[in-house]
Amino acid sequence: MTAPQKRPLNPPEISAAAVRLLAERGADVPSAHEIAAAAGMSRSAFFRRFASTGDAVFADHDTLLEELEELLSSTPLAPSAAIVVGARRILEHHLAQPETTRLRADIMRESPALRDRELVVSHRYERVYAKYLVEHADLEIWEVVALSAAIVAIHNATLRRWLRDPATPARSDLERDLSQLAARFIGAGTGRADPAGAGKVLVAVYDAGDAQSVLARVAAALRTS
Repeated sequence: MTAPQKRPLNPPEISAAAVRLLAERGADVPSAHEIAAAAGMSRSAFFRRFASTGDAVFADHDTLLEELEELLSSTPLAPSAAIVVGARRILEHHLAQPETTRLRADIMRESPALRDRELVVSHRYERVYAKYLVEHADLEIWEVVALSAAIVAIHNATLRRWLRDPATPARSDLERDLSQLAARFIGAGTGRADPAGAGKVLVAVYDAGDAQSVLARVAAALRTS
């Protein structure tokens, strides 16, 4: 009698398995073969799906980004509310798996390569928000770029506060801060008379600055506006 086949792990489960192994062995020690085995995959299947171990550590974000795009493209909410709902969905994913979230934060502190990978992932979220805002909000391009970066920065800052103190009311803090941010940009933006967004094209080039520095620059700009 043959043993039943294990079902393939989904992206969040692959991330959790990779994070646990990295936390046990050290962020720069395990081989791709070891991470593939921990994720229940063959080495060849692993490399067909992931270009690096860092991709496996952040595999859950591929699913989250798809969900965020779908949410933003289908929601009837106004942009000021939609960005709050979208960011809250991402935060709730992290809060729902506290062990993986904490372990991933720990190993990133020890691995410059994974911190760089996190920046790449953050920029992907910025692009999703930017695309949505270009199509649905009457904003200047500089406002789109600044608002997209600030949404991600506020989310990440909220998550870090929660990691330091799990008693932090992360969901309500995020909703409050993003609602205030949206009011500053969307509620009183300069805008352009192109509500359909058909004539807008956004090309964003991001530097390697971390989310906190982006948020600081946006806050300074708002204070002087």
